[in-house]
Amino acid sequence: MKNPKILCLPADMNDKKYIQKGFAKTIAKTITDFGMLENKDTILVAVSGGPDSVALVLALLALKEKYTIKIGVAHLNHMLRGEESLRDATFVKELAHKLSLPFHEGQKNVTIYAKKHRLSVEEAGREARYRFFELIAKNHGYTKIALGHNKDDNAELVLMNLLRGAGPKGLSGIPPIRGGRYIRPLIRVSKNQVLDFLKLKKQTYVFDSSNQNMIYLRNKIRHELFPHLQSEYNPEIVDALDRLSNILRQEEAFWDSETKIQFNRCLIKTEDSLLTFSKTLMSNLHPALLNRVLRKAIKTVKKDLKRISLAHINDIVDFCFNKPSGFSLDLPGQIRVYKDKDIITIKKEDETLREIGKKEKQLRQMAKKK
Repeated sequence: MKNPKILCLPADMNDKKYIQKGFAKTIAKTITDFGMLENKDTILVAVSGGPDSVALVLALLALKEKYTIKIGVAHLNHMLRGEESLRDATFVKELAHKLSLPFHEGQKNVTIYAKKHRLSVEEAGREARYRFFELIAKNHGYTKIALGHNKDDNAELVLMNLLRGAGPKGLSGIPPIRGGRYIRPLIRVSKNQVLDFLKLKKQTYVFDSSNQNMIYLRNKIRHELFPHLQSEYNPEIVDALDRLSNILRQEEAFWDSETKIQFNRCLIKTEDSLLTFSKTLMSNLHPALLNRVLRKAIKTVKKDLKRISLAHINDIVDFCFNKPSGFSLDLPGQIRVYKDKDIITIKKEDETLREIGKKEKQLRQMAKKK
């Protein structure tokens, strides 16, 4: 079992107060700007044992008296790296004990979970973590859940989504606060600032070897693409992508508001797993706004947008407004779109009824051939 990495302060780093003050000031301003904390909040800090999450705990502890907050530490063992995973769990437990903080530990075999739910290991790990955090928060009364994403993480996600052909929402990056519950106080500090802060504190952390595995796109971007872009094109690429995400996040907030207005304006009827819209009113929407209203409609009945791509949205538009033929259009996740002369209906079909419908359709086609 490898020991946690111990950092020594470089000899030329003599302005300790400047580093600590700048780090704390940035985080305090981030918390204020986004309204992340309120007095007497109880915060569950997600701690993997890596530098970001360890720095996050120390930063929040420094603000403990200012906001009269209580802090607890949560760690989920994903059971992916054998002894290394056990080492991480032990390190975080000892850190929480050293800081006199409540410690909440769990474990989940992410590999088995991924196979069972047909997810990638990354998706399964993320889903397992959030379920674990929600459970701990519910059982122990935590009002906020703090995550350790930093500015570099945000830039990496923006570039990764750009390579995948994502739209404005994907390019808006990691939200500093989500649902009024998940907060990311480090989102405006860089990875180097985090590491400098830990050096200053002479604080240990653990190293996750999977972060070097190049089978993951994020790692290839972090270790290969970003260094190339910084050396050959823009040394400040992280800041540039971070600015882009902030601009788009503001614009997305506006579009979300406008989409809600037009969604309600076009909506005729709401039932369980079914929405009916005015076809005439929808046809008058700008294409960009129409796409957003359709996405919102699908998310409302499906509860998510998994497996729904831009191609599916284009298919709906083409089916509803450009093709005179056809009665219904099937989409992933048991979603079916119906059209009539004056209305459009988006419905999540019952799986059993949908299978019966498919068989009846097949029988009718066979009968016609005969």
